[in-house]
Amino acid sequence: ERIDIEGNTTTLDQVVRRQFRTVEGDPFNPREIRQSAERIRALGFFKTADVNARQGTAEDRVIVDVNVEEQPTGSLNFGASYSVTDGIGFNIGLSESNFLGRGQFVGVKISTTADNKDSSIDFVEPQLLDRDLKFKFSSWYSTTDKSNSAYSTKRFGVSPSLEFPIAERTRLELRYRASSDELLKVNTNSSTILQAEAARGALVTSAIGYTVSYDTRLASL
Repeated sequence: ERIDIEGNTTTLDQVVRRQFRTVEGDPFNPREIRQSAERIRALGFFKTADVNARQGTAEDRVIVDVNVEEQPTGSLNFGASYSVTDGIGFNIGLSESNFLGRGQFVGVKISTTADNKDSSIDFVEPQLLDRDLKFKFSSWYSTTDKSNSAYSTKRFGVSPSLEFPIAERTRLELRYRASSDELLKVNTNSSTILQAEAARGALVTSAIGYTVSYDTRLASL
């Protein structure tokens, strides 16, 4: 008859509802309800997740109750370091696996010293357009100064990907990567090879790739 969801103060109903392979009006399947409950618990957004069925308004109808208790899904990390070569360094990391209650993952990392700087951003949308399409996006930027070497470097790039099922337990991920790597401030007394690399400017790389994964962990549910 219907699926009732309670206890999700932050997480949107659709994030829980899309773990069900059946919708209102479909034939009742206890096995599918058990599998849906396992998928809800596997999200990691809830401390507890109970899924139960009860009699509906008619003898041939069933109401599925979903009661969840949310738990923290984000983390914030700070760090500091010191070395003779790099001096004082700081780093910060922020991650949220249920961004704005939408089930999206967002991660930001920043690390810096007197000579080196690294930063990255990661984003994952597990259900793009409310379909079984996982969209991922990564970007990074890093620089090094030549305090302990004959040159400096600058690197940055992006990598989007899309993952989708091609069989019951098989998924295919297609990804693209574009990056730029550059040598800067090469010491005039360094080798001619390094000077030639610096004169070429940034090396831009473009690549495509794929990953096929086969997962049998859901076979026994």
